[in-house]
Amino acid sequence: MWDFADSREFVLIHHFKIPRIYTWGEKEKDKREEIRRNAIANFPDSAPRCEWYAFSIEVDRSGLERPLDIENVPKLIVDAFSKGIIQKDKSRYPKVGLYPDDDLRHVRAFQIEGKFNNAGRNNTQVQIFGKKAR
Repeated sequence: MWDFADSREFVLIHHFKIPRIYTWGEKEKDKREEIRRNAIANFPDSAPRCEWYAFSIEVDRSGLERPLDIENVPKLIVDAFSKGIIQKDKSRYPKVGLYPDDDLRHVRAFQIEGKFNNAGRNNTQVQIFGKKAR
């Protein structure tokens, strides 16, 4: 397992919050665009050159009203930052494109955690890391 906090190996590209939890399923294009809209604030003008990227995702779920398959959360987030998918979606946020495609050459890891809260709100915290280029 990689330690994304190891600043000798990884750099934090961006951290943002989504005030919902999106899962893969219907209306993926709209969900990806909403993820990008939430990510655009304070997104770096130019990300450092990286060998590949990784994601750390934490979902904070309110209640048990509907089941949540946590494994369906990362797909939309990883796809949202793919330049190819951004172009296909005709996104208003091309600035968030980090890698040409979301395959193993460019995205090698994601960690996901989930928890419940009593606050009555769902949200998702996302951290994007880059493996420092050698």
